Amino acid sequence: MNYQVTFPDHQSLRLPPETVTAILASSGQYDIPLWQYRAERVLKLGSHQWIYPANPADAYSQCAAYPAGIVATAWKLFNRGWLGAAEEYFADSTRYPHHPRHYGQNVIPLVDEANNSQQIGWVRILQQTRTDENYAVFVQFVLLELFEARLLPEEYA
Repeated sequence: MNYQVTFPDHQSLRLPPETVTAILASSGQYDIPLWQYRAERVLKLGSHQWIYPANPADAYSQCAAYPAGIVATAWKLFNRGWLGAAEEYFADSTRYPHHPRHYGQNVIPLVDEANNSQQIGWVRILQQTRTDENYAVFVQFVLLELFEARLLPEEYA
């Protein structure tokens, strides 16, 4: 199956077969979308949701080689509101005193869905699509920092 994604800036991406299989398996569990929009405060990914790098291990390896960050892509089901949360984090230094503002705007925590939703890094959201016919949303982001899994700070939950 040829599954092509086009981002708002017109970059196109042909999905690898394993990603297509994962999306179809996940979206097949829903007759209708659960929601049109979900205000999500972190980027929570399972290993099957990484497109590039292909998995968390590859992401760690590439981030070690490119400490300035790498552009990555992933997918989730249903529309998400990452940028709203990122704006709040950046603007509210009282509630989020330890937010890494030195990375600039649009930065949110990266969470490993398969590891008790522990934080594994920081990402800057670049762009995202709207849901497609399989309820899939694709997100492009910069992996700014990856680290050993740790509890997500309470203020981000």
